[in-house]
Amino acid sequence: MPGLPRLLSSFVLVLLYGKLFLIPNAAHAESNKLASKITELLNKDSDSKVTRSVTILTPANQLAEMCSDPILSVSGNDARLTGNRSVIAQCDSNKKFIQIKIEAEGTWWVTNRALKPGTPIQADDLKQRSGSMARLPAGVILNKDDIVGQVAKGMIGANQPFVESKLRKRWTIVAGQNVELLAPGPGFNIRSRGKAIDNAAQGDTLRVKTNLGQIVSGKAVSEGKVSIFIKD
Repeated sequence: MPGLPRLLSSFVLVLLYGKLFLIPNAAHAESNKLASKITELLNKDSDSKVTRSVTILTPANQLAEMCSDPILSVSGNDARLTGNRSVIAQCDSNKKFIQIKIEAEGTWWVTNRALKPGTPIQADDLKQRSGSMARLPAGVILNKDDIVGQVAKGMIGANQPFVESKLRKRWTIVAGQNVELLAPGPGFNIRSRGKAIDNAAQGDTLRVKTNLGQIVSGKAVSEGKVSIFIKD
């Protein structure tokens, strides 16, 4: 059969072409599977107002060296919502770092007006924004309840996101204020007076100078009241 060699050659070429076509497709499928797992890992503990997506930057030929089902964990403690990060892929005793790019969509709060230093944040000082979070700074606060009641540390311009470093808790006690000192113990509760040396929000530790001139430390428990620490 004179046409048989040509037929066999065509068949071999088809097989080779199919193999070459399947290899990159298989690698692409594995990369997509890994990206989905990493995305699930990132969104598992994230705020419900944020949805992250992942693009894997590590070349496919390096990913092919890993096991099929690695244990994944995010490397480092990066407060950014987006940007390039590293993910650790653990296969038994072998570790590999996977480079990824994180994108995020969600909602956040910005100032409705410019806020001066010392301004207590009210609900009407906030307005909501939504969309890509790529330009948001690290430490942005996403929950309204974590913003209202806080105090501006410095000047915050209008339409600026609320960031942890720019806010503080409202002072329950201010330096120089006369306070009531409480010294609770088993079966007794001693009360005295003193003057605060430090500013303190509720739950903060501060120093107080007693009326006898002694410096003691305690915890701000409410407006004008300090529970002092008693040494054993």
